[in-house]
Amino acid sequence: MSFLPGQGKSGQQLMRLWRDYLEQYADKEGDIEGQSIVAAYHTVEILIFLARTLDKTGQYKELIDQRESLFHEGVKRADNFLDCIINATFSIYNSLNTLSHQLTEGNAEASILIRKVDEQAHQSADAEDPVNRSAAALRACFPLLGLLSIALDTNQAMIPVIRQIEQRFAAGAQASSSGWEHLVNALYRIVEMMQVVALLTDPDLKDQVNQIATRFKEEDQSRELRLKFNNGFCRFFELGHLLASQVDAMI
Repeated sequence: MSFLPGQGKSGQQLMRLWRDYLEQYADKEGDIEGQSIVAAYHTVEILIFLARTLDKTGQYKELIDQRESLFHEGVKRADNFLDCIINATFSIYNSLNTLSHQLTEGNAEASILIRKVDEQAHQSADAEDPVNRSAAALRACFPLLGLLSIALDTNQAMIPVIRQIEQRFAAGAQASSSGWEHLVNALYRIVEMMQVVALLTDPDLKDQVNQIATRFKEEDQSRELRLKFNNGFCRFFELGHLLASQVDAMI
């Protein structure tokens, strides 16, 4: 965590969000589930921030406001760890859905894919098992991030990397035999795709992205799925914050 927010117009807000994450994470020391939710909730916050930053004309303001309100209502209603996971994962899906619309506006093929993914996500919301519901939400996030990566890759330089991540996602899904395994597989591939999105946004972020990737690998030593869950969301937030800071400075 050696990098700081960019010097954009919202730099102070980004620094505050980063400090809040560190303080709340530290307050949950010894509580891996609590720390995971801190990371997951802050991931939602940074994705909402990114959507607002990109919404220069206010076209998506009402949608962003509505989805942010749903997230905060979910925070208040959540009674336990699994409730929090459901709220976080579906809120992340909503944010990535918004970002997909923003960054592929006018692309008919992209709109069709976004609509199909959205239909699948809404169907999965009816699943009884909370872990399976959350896993389905993250599985729906993955193709949206792939779509964003391709939209940003105007020179198609990263297509081989994107396809490799997609292959790992498919192989991991086939090998998964439980909701937790599906959830971690989707989350890990999302972290990998977020690295691609960050690099496509600005290749100069390579060193910071590599630092996060190194932490991702170093902290992936346990077979305990909840530790992997924590690792994935911490790295997801860090990449999201790095990306949002850079976009804020660029716009």
